[in-house]
Amino acid sequence: MSRSFFIGDVHGCVEELAELVEKFSPSASDDIYQTGDLINKGPDTVATLKFIQGHNIKCVMGNHEAKLLLALDKHETELTPKELKLLASVKDPEWVAGVVSKFPLWMDTGKILLLHAGLEPGKNLEEMERKKILSIRLWNEKPWYEQTTFEGRLVIFGHWAINGLIDFPHAKGLDTGCVYGKLLTGYCPEENKFYHVAAKKVYSNIKV
Repeated sequence: MSRSFFIGDVHGCVEELAELVEKFSPSASDDIYQTGDLINKGPDTVATLKFIQGHNIKCVMGNHEAKLLLALDKHETELTPKELKLLASVKDPEWVAGVVSKFPLWMDTGKILLLHAGLEPGKNLEEMERKKILSIRLWNEKPWYEQTTFEGRLVIFGHWAINGLIDFPHAKGLDTGCVYGKLLTGYCPEENKFYHVAAKKVYSNIKV
Protein backbone atom coordinates (compact mmCIF):
# COMPACT_ATOMS: atom_id res chain seq x y z
CA MET A 1 0.00 0.00 0.00
CA SER A 2 1.34 3.41 -0.94
CA ARG A 3 1.46 6.00 1.83
CA SER A 4 1.56 9.77 2.08
CA PHE A 5 3.65 11.82 4.48
CA PHE A 6 3.09 15.45 5.46
CA ILE A 7 5.90 17.50 7.03
CA GLY A 8 5.50 20.67 9.09
CA ASP A 9 7.40 23.97 8.84
CA VAL A 10 11.12 23.35 8.24
CA HIS A 11 12.60 26.88 8.14
CA GLY A 12 15.94 25.77 6.73
CA CYS A 13 16.53 22.95 9.24
CA VAL A 14 17.82 20.55 6.61
CA GLU A 15 19.46 18.04 8.97
CA GLU A 16 16.23 17.53 10.87
CA LEU A 17 14.31 17.26 7.58
CA ALA A 18 16.64 14.53 6.32
CA GLU A 19 16.35 12.66 9.62
CA LEU A 20 12.54 12.86 9.58
CA VAL A 21 12.29 11.55 6.01
CA GLU A 22 14.68 8.72 6.89
CA LYS A 23 12.53 7.85 9.92
CA PHE A 24 9.45 7.63 7.67
CA SER A 25 11.48 5.44 5.28
CA PRO A 26 9.48 6.14 2.10
CA SER A 27 9.14 3.63 -0.70
CA ALA A 28 9.14 4.63 -4.38
CA SER A 29 5.32 4.68 -4.41
CA ASP A 30 4.94 6.98 -1.38
CA ASP A 31 4.21 10.71 -1.71
CA ILE A 32 5.77 13.34 0.54
CA TYR A 33 4.30 16.81 1.08
CA GLN A 34 5.27 19.86 3.11
CA THR A 35 3.24 22.68 4.70
CA GLY A 36 5.30 25.69 3.52
CA ASP A 37 7.80 27.92 5.33
CA LEU A 38 10.71 25.84 4.16
CA ILE A 39 12.91 28.93 4.17
CA ASN A 40 14.32 31.59 6.50
CA LYS A 41 15.27 31.68 10.21
CA GLY A 42 17.11 28.33 10.22
CA PRO A 43 20.60 27.25 9.17
CA ASP A 44 20.42 26.52 5.43
CA THR A 45 17.59 27.46 3.10
CA VAL A 46 19.43 26.51 -0.10
CA ALA A 47 20.33 23.02 1.12
CA THR A 48 16.74 22.52 2.30
CA LEU A 49 15.33 23.37 -1.13
CA LYS A 50 17.86 21.12 -2.84
CA PHE A 51 16.82 18.31 -0.49
CA ILE A 52 13.13 18.66 -1.31
CA GLN A 53 13.95 18.73 -5.02
CA GLY A 54 16.09 15.60 -4.71
CA HIS A 55 13.36 13.73 -2.83
CA ASN A 56 10.42 14.95 -4.93
CA ILE A 57 8.71 16.57 -1.94
CA LYS A 58 5.64 18.58 -2.93
CA CYS A 59 5.35 21.91 -1.11
CA VAL A 60 2.75 24.63 -0.74
CA MET A 61 3.55 28.31 -0.39
CA GLY A 62 4.21 29.61 3.12
CA ASN A 63 4.16 33.19 4.31
CA HIS A 64 7.98 33.28 4.40
CA GLU A 65 8.19 32.25 0.74
CA ALA A 66 5.61 34.92 -0.09
CA LYS A 67 7.61 37.54 1.86
CA LEU A 68 10.76 36.67 -0.08
CA LEU A 69 9.00 37.05 -3.42
CA LEU A 70 7.56 40.42 -2.36
CA ALA A 71 10.98 41.64 -1.20
CA LEU A 72 12.58 40.69 -4.51
CA ASP A 73 9.95 42.73 -6.34
CA LYS A 74 11.02 45.88 -4.51
CA HIS A 75 13.79 48.30 -5.36
CA GLU A 76 16.71 48.02 -2.93
CA THR A 77 15.98 51.46 -1.50
CA GLU A 78 12.42 50.39 -0.59
CA LEU A 79 13.42 47.34 1.45
CA THR A 80 12.75 47.28 5.19
CA PRO A 81 15.42 46.03 7.64
CA LYS A 82 13.40 42.78 8.02
CA GLU A 83 13.35 42.27 4.26
CA LEU A 84 17.08 42.92 3.98
CA LYS A 85 17.70 40.36 6.72
CA LEU A 86 15.46 37.85 4.94
CA LEU A 87 17.26 38.28 1.62
CA ALA A 88 20.66 37.89 3.32
CA SER A 89 19.57 34.79 5.25
CA VAL A 90 18.58 32.74 2.20
CA LYS A 91 22.08 33.13 0.67
CA ASP A 92 20.96 32.86 -2.97
CA PRO A 93 17.62 34.71 -3.08
CA GLU A 94 17.18 34.73 -6.86
CA TRP A 95 17.63 30.96 -7.11
CA VAL A 96 15.45 30.35 -4.07
CA ALA A 97 12.73 32.58 -5.53
CA GLY A 98 12.83 30.59 -8.77
CA VAL A 99 12.05 27.43 -6.80
CA VAL A 100 9.45 28.71 -4.32
CA SER A 101 7.54 30.83 -6.84
CA LYS A 102 6.26 27.56 -8.31
CA PHE A 103 4.71 26.42 -5.00
CA PRO A 104 0.88 26.48 -5.12
CA LEU A 105 -1.24 28.07 -2.38
CA TRP A 106 -2.89 24.71 -1.67
CA MET A 107 -3.05 21.10 -2.80
CA ASP A 108 -6.23 19.02 -2.77
CA THR A 109 -5.65 15.27 -3.07
CA GLY A 110 -9.36 14.45 -2.89
CA LYS A 111 -8.96 13.16 0.66
CA ILE A 112 -6.65 15.81 2.11
CA LEU A 113 -6.39 19.56 1.72
CA LEU A 114 -2.87 20.88 2.32
CA LEU A 115 -2.23 24.59 2.86
CA HIS A 116 0.06 26.70 4.97
CA ALA A 117 -2.06 28.49 7.58
CA GLY A 118 -5.74 27.65 7.33
CA LEU A 119 -9.25 28.37 6.16
CA GLU A 120 -11.51 31.35 6.61
CA PRO A 121 -14.81 30.10 8.07
CA GLY A 122 -17.76 30.50 5.73
CA LYS A 123 -15.71 30.83 2.53
CA ASN A 124 -14.46 28.39 -0.07
CA LEU A 125 -10.86 28.50 -1.24
CA GLU A 126 -11.57 30.58 -4.32
CA GLU A 127 -13.26 33.24 -2.16
CA MET A 128 -10.49 33.41 0.41
CA GLU A 129 -7.83 36.10 0.33
CA ARG A 130 -4.33 34.84 -0.45
CA LYS A 131 -3.12 36.57 2.73
CA LYS A 132 -5.59 34.57 4.87
CA ILE A 133 -4.50 31.22 3.38
CA LEU A 134 -0.90 32.15 4.25
CA SER A 135 -1.45 33.68 7.67
CA ILE A 136 -4.82 32.97 9.34
CA ARG A 137 -4.79 31.68 12.91
CA LEU A 138 -7.74 33.16 14.73
CA TRP A 139 -11.22 33.98 13.50
CA ASN A 140 -13.39 36.02 15.86
CA GLU A 141 -10.73 35.35 18.53
CA LYS A 142 -10.97 31.56 18.24
CA PRO A 143 -8.77 29.14 16.27
CA TRP A 144 -10.13 28.79 12.72
CA TYR A 145 -10.02 24.97 12.86
CA GLU A 146 -12.51 24.94 15.73
CA GLN A 147 -15.04 26.69 13.48
CA THR A 148 -14.85 25.13 10.03
CA THR A 149 -14.24 21.97 8.02
CA PHE A 150 -13.58 21.44 4.31
CA GLU A 151 -15.85 19.23 2.21
CA GLY A 152 -15.14 16.08 4.18
CA ARG A 153 -11.39 16.33 3.71
CA LEU A 154 -8.70 16.27 6.37
CA VAL A 155 -7.03 19.71 6.45
CA ILE A 156 -3.27 19.64 7.08
CA PHE A 157 -1.45 22.90 7.81
CA GLY A 158 1.50 24.51 9.60
CA HIS A 159 2.25 28.12 10.56
CA TRP A 160 1.38 28.05 14.29
CA ALA A 161 4.49 26.94 16.17
CA ILE A 162 3.49 28.48 19.48
CA ASN A 163 0.39 26.24 19.49
CA GLY A 164 2.43 23.08 18.90
CA LEU A 165 0.89 19.91 17.51
CA ILE A 166 -2.79 20.25 16.62
CA ASP A 167 -4.62 16.93 16.38
CA PHE A 168 -8.31 16.96 15.48
CA PRO A 169 -10.14 14.35 13.36
CA HIS A 170 -10.67 16.98 10.65
CA ALA A 171 -7.45 19.02 11.04
CA LYS A 172 -3.77 18.38 11.79
CA GLY A 173 -1.40 21.25 12.55
CA LEU A 174 2.22 20.18 12.10
CA ASP A 175 4.33 23.23 12.99
CA THR A 176 6.00 22.09 16.21
CA GLY A 177 8.76 24.71 16.26
CA CYS A 178 11.87 22.92 15.00
CA VAL A 179 13.64 26.19 14.25
CA TYR A 180 12.93 27.28 17.84
CA GLY A 181 14.71 24.23 19.28
CA LYS A 182 11.64 21.99 19.55
CA LEU A 183 10.49 19.31 17.09
CA LEU A 184 10.07 18.72 13.38
CA THR A 185 6.87 16.74 12.87
CA GLY A 186 5.42 14.63 10.09
CA TYR A 187 2.12 12.81 9.78
CA CYS A 188 1.12 9.72 7.81
CA PRO A 189 -2.69 9.54 7.40
CA GLU A 190 -2.67 5.92 6.19
CA GLU A 191 -1.01 4.92 9.46
CA ASN A 192 -2.69 7.68 11.51
CA LYS A 193 0.76 8.19 12.99
CA PHE A 194 2.90 11.22 13.84
CA TYR A 195 6.67 11.13 13.37
CA HIS A 196 8.99 13.51 15.26
CA VAL A 197 12.67 14.41 15.36
CA ALA A 198 14.22 16.79 17.89
CA ALA A 199 15.91 20.00 16.75
CA LYS A 200 19.70 19.93 16.87
CA LYS A 201 19.73 23.35 18.54
CA VAL A 202 17.78 26.58 18.97
CA TYR A 203 18.22 28.45 15.67
CA SER A 204 15.83 31.34 16.32
CA ASN A 205 13.83 32.87 19.16
CA ILE A 206 10.13 32.04 19.09
CA LYS A 207 7.65 34.80 18.33
CA VAL A 208 3.87 34.77 18.57
